[in-house]
Parts: sequence; C-alpha cells; structure tokens
Amino acid sequence: MDFFFFFFEKIGVIIGVFFFASIIFSDSSVFAAKVGERLDTPEPGWTRYDDRSPELIYGDDWVKIEDPEDYSKTALGAVHNKPSIIKFKFDGTKIRLIMNMSDSYTKKVGISIDGKVEYFSAYRESWSHLRLAYEKVGLERGIHDVKIWTEVPSSNYVVYDYWFDAIDVDSDGKLSDYNVSENNLSAEAGNNQVPLKWNQIKDSENYTVKYGTESGKYTETVTATKDAYGNFVIPSLTNGTKYYFVVSAKVNGSDSEYSNEASATPQGGGGQTDPEQPIGNRAILVVTLTTGLEKEFDLSVTEVNDFISWYEGKQAGSGSASYAINKHDNNKGPFSSRKDYMLFDRILTFEVSEYTK
Repeated sequence: MDFFFFFFEKIGVIIGVFFFASIIFSDSSVFAAKVGERLDTPEPGWTRYDDRSPELIYGDDWVKIEDPEDYSKTALGAVHNKPSIIKFKFDGTKIRLIMNMSDSYTKKVGISIDGKVEYFSAYRESWSHLRLAYEKVGLERGIHDVKIWTEVPSSNYVVYDYWFDAIDVDSDGKLSDYNVSENNLSAEAGNNQVPLKWNQIKDSENYTVKYGTESGKYTETVTATKDAYGNFVIPSLTNGTKYYFVVSAKVNGSDSEYSNEASATPQGGGGQTDPEQPIGNRAILVVTLTTGLEKEFDLSVTEVNDFISWYEGKQAGSGSASYAINKHDNNKGPFSSRKDYMLFDRILTFEVSEYTK
C-alpha cells in the first residue's frame, strides 16, 4: 500500500509541475493585458511605436500634445467634430492601439484593417493614460493597411474626441512607410549617368539616395533636396555596369524606410565624343524666355519629356524653381559638363521638334 501511495504522490507532483510550467511558458495570453487595462510598456512578444513615428500618416486635424504621463511624453489629440484620420501599414499578425481614455471621450472610433471595418471605444469612467483601447490578433503574416478615424464625436464640451499615444505590433513585425508602395522609384540608363525619379513624399525635408553595384548592397550615399524627386541624376558612373538604387525621405527629423529597388545600366553614346551624350530617339527643344531670348538644345526624347514633366509639375504647384538642361557636346574648354538652368518664371514658351526615325 505504501508503494501505491508513494507512486500516486509522485505522479501528482509531476502533473502539478507540468501544469505550472505550461502556464508559465504557454503563449495562450493567460497573463496578457485586456482591452481597457493600462499598458505602460509593451508585453513580451510585442514592440511599440510612438505616435511620432514617421511611418504614420495623419490628417490635418490633429494637435500635438506633450505630457510626461504619455508614452515617450507625447500624444496626439483628435480634434472634436473632425475625422482625425490616421493611416499606416504594418508587417505582422497582431496590433494594439494605446490611447488615453476618459468619460468625455467618444464611444465609437472606426478602424479599418485591409478594408474590414470595426469599431472600438475611447470611453472610460475616469481619465487615464496609456490604456489598451483596441487589440486585433490572428491576422495572416504580411503587410496590413490600417486606417483609423473618429466615427461619432464625444461630448460637446471637450476639445478632443480622444488622445492617441502608441501602437504595438509583433516583436518581429514593424510599421511600414505608408508611402513606400507609392514611391515608385524608377531609374533610366544614360551615358555615364542614371536619372532617377520618384513620387513626392508629403512633408519631406530631403531625400537620401543609396546605390551600389549589387542588389541590396549600397556603397554610395547622396542627399537630395526635397524638390529633387522629379529629376535627380547620379553622374560619373561606369558604362556597362549595372547599378541598384533606393531612396528614403526624412520626415519630422526621422528617415523613412527605403523605397523599392530600381536598377539601370549606363551605356555609351555610340561613338559620340562627349561621354555624357544621350542615346536613343532625339529632338530639338527650343525654349523662348520672357526676355525674347531663344535657347536651343539637341536632346534625347527622354530628356525632352523630363523637361516637360518638370514644367507641367511646376505649373501644378510642385517641383523645383529651376531645371538643369545638359548641353552635352556643346562643352567647350576644360569642362566635365555644361548645364543650362531654366528658371520656371522666365520661360515664355517652348517648342519640340522630333527627328525623323
């Protein structure tokens, strides 16, 4: 009998230890924070992004708030009776929204994840910082498109419908630059050079271009102005060598993620003495200035189209005030290149005459 009591006692201890260990090491969220609870720091398995992260895109109706009680001492106030839209993308399987909650805040905030709309509340009986206001888990691994907005305003006497503070995603996930997929970096082969184009990034301070001769490995870095996105040339490249390029934008003092990778292989000018002479179909561009002076350029059709794109963009209110036209084989003297800078407000008209193919 003593043997059986001893045996079952041991079995009971082993089962108890196993049960305790399964609770400790289980990923079943036994000890996970619940919606509405305070969450000062991200739990294991999560990583946190502050409200000022450059990957987040806000509408105009937000107010920056500094409060030592908020995460990283900052938050954003959703202006009363305004949509207060936030857009971002993240790579992962789960997401949490950290907000300030109050009895005067809205009970209906809209959120769309990959087009599927849900609602959550920023209401709480008493004011509190760093509350877990929304959680979504079990998403498929990949990039998810998120939009948040105020659906129903809060009480009429408040200034804000809620305070937004931070976002938690998978510890091995990340926020993605909302504009990366819209960046559309493109590269075109020139002679000893590669012209680059990309879409303008809202509120960019400048751009950083990285490039190299191996995909994913960039050994050179160039800083471009905030207006350079429509026409930026990387000079002094080796013909016949393939180059790979990416670009990022500096927004609110932080660098965004890099764009898609674009590549091009500079080619020689088919016997031209000028190492920068463009190749391909050609045209004569005649620019008439407001002074009556005419300037004529023998260019590739691509260069002419680039000039037209710059001009039309500037007419629409975007782009740089000047445009550099390469004079190519008009180089006289010991110059590596000669460029004529056209000022937008000095151009009266221009004419394009394409050569017969």
